[in-house]
Amino acid sequence: MPRILFVEDEEAVLDTIERYFSREGFDVYTARGRQAALDVARRHPPDIVLLDVMLNEGPEPEHDGFAVCRALRDEEYEGPVIFLTARTSESDKLSGFDLGADDYVTKPFSLEELKARISAVLRRAGGARSLYRFGTIEVDLDNYVIRHADDPTEERLSNREQELLRYLIEHRGTVLPRSELLTAIWRYSPNVTTRTVDTHILNVRKKLRDDAANPRFIETLHGVGYRFIAQEG
Repeated sequence: MPRILFVEDEEAVLDTIERYFSREGFDVYTARGRQAALDVARRHPPDIVLLDVMLNEGPEPEHDGFAVCRALRDEEYEGPVIFLTARTSESDKLSGFDLGADDYVTKPFSLEELKARISAVLRRAGGARSLYRFGTIEVDLDNYVIRHADDPTEERLSNREQELLRYLIEHRGTVLPRSELLTAIWRYSPNVTTRTVDTHILNVRKKLRDDAANPRFIETLHGVGYRFIAQEG
């Protein structure tokens, strides 16, 4: 259960984020300023930190999110950091990345988008697993193939199909809305619609030789999204 530290000075935002991510299975801690963030991080070392850039803890620059990040780094926190901000200037982003930020999320954002960004950063930080076996099927994500024990012919995956299947497997048992898949896999490309998600799901199903009417791998929840249901073994 990943431990998240959210540093934000708006109590309503903190409450919303804490409820949502706790419900999604994360271990959530919150802080409203620099000192509180340091205190929490010392007691409960986080797996990832989310920092609002524009904190209002005090009038001086040392109270902003960049200063909190520097303070955490000084205390030898080496984990991933995502900055949250309403500011979109290139200089702000460069400042964040110079401090070792892993991502930059611009407000306003949806909670589903934020969850997808967190999952992607944690996956990169932890090293993504690449080989899975589900009964007679082997999914080799490093080599972009699916192998069937009763057939020597390998099913080749495209880049998008590989990303999509990885995301489904890593979140198996969880209902994934189409909007979350759009964010995680296509990064909300303006040319992508939910129909694109459906088409790629169809292609992956064919390569898994899965029956949508009686699924062993990918279950459809009509009007909502998809869920990977197979267990390893």
